[in-house]
Amino acid sequence: MAAGTHNMIFATGEPAFAVGGDGTIVGWNTAASRALGYPSSQAVGRKCWELLQGQDAFDNQYCCERCPLLAMAVQHKPVNRCRMSFRTADEKLHVFTVTTLVLFDIRGAALIHMCRTELPPTRDKAPFAPLRESGHGQGVLTHRERQVLNHLANGHTTREIATLLSISGKTVRNHVEHILHKLHAHSRLEAVAVSRRLDLH
Repeated sequence: MAAGTHNMIFATGEPAFAVGGDGTIVGWNTAASRALGYPSSQAVGRKCWELLQGQDAFDNQYCCERCPLLAMAVQHKPVNRCRMSFRTADEKLHVFTVTTLVLFDIRGAALIHMCRTELPPTRDKAPFAPLRESGHGQGVLTHRERQVLNHLANGHTTREIATLLSISGKTVRNHVEHILHKLHAHSRLEAVAVSRRLDLH
């Protein structure tokens, strides 16, 4: 791993760690030690899936020897942020929103995972409402987005939803894209799971 990678990890205040192409943790910053409980000496050199045992929104084992994020990176596909649970040193699962940077060198691809702690919603704030990004906000779903989400939960396809709501398939896909963005979801299935956990429909 190039020295620049190591410096990049340690320049961010977010919990962050770097993983080589074989799944070995090659960088681990101080914020990661605080958030996950493992000092750098215990993390670096370990396989990420053995140490962190990451799970997806459905509690399925996500971190594994055949890392799907690394597979996407190798194919030069964009790696979107996602919600994951990592096992901490005290044997508890901690939920993070994970943003992944992909670096390429002569040895292949390496991943830098930056982990933002998920805060529980408070009574006076809607989930994700304070967050704003370019294009559109992370606030509460619109009435139409809730309708689309309900149809997704019922197993309807894009074409079926378009027919039921008397809108075009392109409009349905746009609504789905906004839903995924607002719920920080990686797929339609994950969006449905997240919405159920937040009691959005």
